Formats: sequence, structure tokens, C-alpha cells
Amino acid sequence: MPMVYHDGRRRAAIYAPGAYGRDEGKTGHDLVIFNGGLLWDLIAVVDPFNAGRDAGEVLGLGRKGIPIVRSIKEAIEKGAEAIIVGAAPVGGKLPEEWKRDLRDALEAGLDVYSGLHTFLSDDPELRAAAEKGNARIVDVRKPDPRYYRVWDGRVLGTKMKRVLIAGTDCDAGKNIATYTIYQTLVRRGAKACMIGTGQTMLLLGARGLVMDAMPSDFVAGALEKIIVEAYEQGCEVAVIEGQAAITHEAYGHVTLGILRGASPTHIVVAHVPGRRWRSAFSHAWMPLRAPEPGEELVYLKALNPYPNPVLAGITLNTSMYSLEEAKRIEEEYTRTYMVPAVDPLRTSVDAIVERILSS
Repeated sequence: MPMVYHDGRRRAAIYAPGAYGRDEGKTGHDLVIFNGGLLWDLIAVVDPFNAGRDAGEVLGLGRKGIPIVRSIKEAIEKGAEAIIVGAAPVGGKLPEEWKRDLRDALEAGLDVYSGLHTFLSDDPELRAAAEKGNARIVDVRKPDPRYYRVWDGRVLGTKMKRVLIAGTDCDAGKNIATYTIYQTLVRRGAKACMIGTGQTMLLLGARGLVMDAMPSDFVAGALEKIIVEAYEQGCEVAVIEGQAAITHEAYGHVTLGILRGASPTHIVVAHVPGRRWRSAFSHAWMPLRAPEPGEELVYLKALNPYPNPVLAGITLNTSMYSLEEAKRIEEEYTRTYMVPAVDPLRTSVDAIVERILSS
């Protein structure tokens, strides 16, 4: 599969200068939340603005035992074998100071993993640094031409449960829901697999491809091929990361390709209660309204090639609320939609998993 980058866990540092603890550092945040996922032992976060603090405490998670250091040099001293670019710079362009740091890491023999739109392996200076240090540059977002194919419906012939983690917006908690539900399925003894469609989930160890980097004609077909391959390798319950929202004015075309590629038998909707407007779209010429789960679900069901998918649950991002208020919100959404509605970082997803396994 194209998502396998190495065997076994490796000691890695997250590189997120000036971005850790902010919206731009989402990839690094998820890696810290899940202690490196399936691939990494995290030994540091590189961010001079938060140096000296614990990475978990910056995110309000309590101590994680992952120190924030000032430089790549300090990360190397702590034993890092790889650097993961855990932030997205504004505009997607690699800052010159980042390039210098990553060059130094490569020359020192550290592999660099990046999910940026700019492919580091296309930069002659960074390629030379990698050759000098006998290191690798892994551009997680780079598409794999072997998966350039048109959807043909063969995913509908698989006897597997396909659980799409959809959302009402960007930054609604789909990654956290995907990983948490997958973990719980595995603990329950299910033959589960985790399918990623974005760079963060791939860096957490999911199989998959970054779907917004694929030619549009091939998004559905590429995801279909990945799911069918997972089924042929013994996966009986696929947990599939969604992107953005089917109603999203800017990104919904990718979401639609993922929906059709997955043709889900089950849907979980990730939602931020109280959010009225699209995340990160203050630059739009008019405000873009964020929908409620029921509005999103109408289109997810109507456009899904698989008829009558089960709504398995709703995951909520209640990080801006107190524990007492979050519990009230969970109960409100559970009553409204008559399915389990929980914040995966505060409440077990067992009820959602039970609904997946029993339906």
C-alpha cells in the first residue's frame, strides 16, 4: 500500500515553530493527542515560542511527557530519528527559515516527513541535503499514480462495514473521531482498519492517500481501490476519515469524491456545537453558514451510492465548554438524533462502536 513509510515505531520530533497550540499546528496536535499514533514515539516538539513547556499542557490535555524544545539541534540531542512537519504555514509556502532547519536535519541524517502542499523532494537544496546525510524526504501528500482510476462500484460488492467519519465543517474533529473509533473497535476484537484521506491520518498510521492531491476524476476510484485492497487483506470494518463537509462551498467536491469512494454502510457525523460560520473562512466575501448534523446528513444519504446507510453516531468537539455544559450538550444531541452523541476526548465512544457492530 502507498501509505506504508517504514516498519515499526521510530523516535520523532514534531516541527511546528510558531504554530504549535494554534490552528496551523493541527497535524502536530493530533500526533500529540494520540502519543504518536501507530508509527511514532514522540520525543519532542520544536517550537521556540513554547520552549520549556510540556506539549500536552499547551493543548490543555495535562502533561504528556513530550517536551517542547527550541531547535532542531535540541531535538537531535534528545535522540530524534525523524522530523515530522506538524504545521501548515500560511499560504502553503515553505518559509525560508523552515527550509534551513529541515536542511540541517537532513544533513544530520534525520528523515523528514511532510504533508505540505509544497513537495520538499522537489527542492534541489533539500534533495542534496538528504543525499549528504543519507536521509529520506517523504512527501506524504504526493499522489501515487498507481491509484489513478475511475470508480466502478466494486466497493459495493465487499462484505464489510464501511464507516465514514463525515463532518459539518473543517476542523470539526474528524481525525480524533476516526482514530478513537478505530482504537475502540480493535479493543473490542473487531478486524478493523483505518483509512486516511489526509496527511495527518496517514502520519498517525492509517492506510490511504491524501485525496485533495489526487486528480478530481480519480478521488472516488482511488479510495475505492484502497478500501477493496483492505477488504482483500482481511479488514471487516473500515473506519474512513472524511474531509471538510459535503455542503462546504469550497471543499465539498473532495468530500463528494470520498463519499462515493467509500459508499459507506455507516456514517458518523463530527460536529462543533455552537459554531455558526465556516471555520477559517473569514476572508470570504460573505459569511458561510455552518450547518447542523441533520442538514449535512440529508446530502450524505442522498449522494451515497450505498442505499440507507446507518447513522451510527455523532461526535462533538466541546473543548470550549465546561465538563458540565459538555455533558448537557451530549445529552441534547443524543435526544435530537436518537443516536449516541459524545465528545471522543471526554466520553467513551463505546456506544457508537456498539451501534456499528450490531447494525
